Amino acid sequence: MCKHKSNEKNGLKLKDTERKSLVPRLVYLSTHGCASFLIEREPNGSCSGVTAVGEMKILLEKYARSIGYSIDDALSIMSSGKKAVKDFAPDIVSWMSFAVFINAWNLCSSEAVIPGADQCSPNSWQIVDNLVKICIEEQLTDANRMLSSPGNNIPLLARMVTEPVSWHLLVIQSCMRAMAPQGKKKKKDGPTERPNIPQLQSIQSSVHCMADTFRGVQTWLSDQMKPEEQALDILLSHLQGTSAEGPGQISRILDDSSAMANSEIGGRIAQSLESWSSASAVRRIVGAENQTIAELKKICDSKLKLLISELASVSAMMH
Repeated sequence: MCKHKSNEKNGLKLKDTERKSLVPRLVYLSTHGCASFLIEREPNGSCSGVTAVGEMKILLEKYARSIGYSIDDALSIMSSGKKAVKDFAPDIVSWMSFAVFINAWNLCSSEAVIPGADQCSPNSWQIVDNLVKICIEEQLTDANRMLSSPGNNIPLLARMVTEPVSWHLLVIQSCMRAMAPQGKKKKKDGPTERPNIPQLQSIQSSVHCMADTFRGVQTWLSDQMKPEEQALDILLSHLQGTSAEGPGQISRILDDSSAMANSEIGGRIAQSLESWSSASAVRRIVGAENQTIAELKKICDSKLKLLISELASVSAMMH
């Protein structure tokens, strides 16, 4: 049984490592491969870089297998919108990244990459927007959770912001650079290039969605930053009020042990417990938590400024 569990764990680690190894190339292809195919003069966004499209397909097939699905099944699940956020766990960040890469692949493909899609189905931009929105909102549903379980949401939330959402913003920036007006000079063999308005509308909608999501994250992070003494009181109260099997168990054991005589617990243990203080430990936890929140908030502030700038650029290009 133990050997089986060990093999299963190693298998998951290998899949995770393989998936992470695919990301740098997928990010590169997503940002460079799609940008040149968003000019309206190229019918249906057709892609001259067949090699790049083919490479993306191969990499995305491997990526889908690493999260346990064929690419067609993964696309079907993602586009149906029927899966709850919890159903994507523990690969929720990987699914979000997959959606971002699929959108980029779709932008430079001459054929729709989402099987069975029709006019009523969400397009690849909307799939990214919906998935990012619901996955991040899920992390923000309980504003008090962090004080009763320090750091519970922050690592996952930080990964969402710094990985899939960041990849998506790079795609948006790349598209905007490619679609920016290059001057009024006409080409010798045709009319002046015009931006692809439908794509601009999709980008505009996506930027709005990302900006609203980041505002929600900022508000949530600000709410977590309680005054230190208030945060200490809340966390200490939670630790002291939990049951024998709750998170306060270790703290109580250490408190009780530090009060024992040397003869009861041994000299070495007693010496190591001399400096123990629940209040000091909780204060360090709260301090580290506030620092982490502040750093993540700074990242969100930076990305929100970028989104506001891109939104202004999109509006200017559409008018």
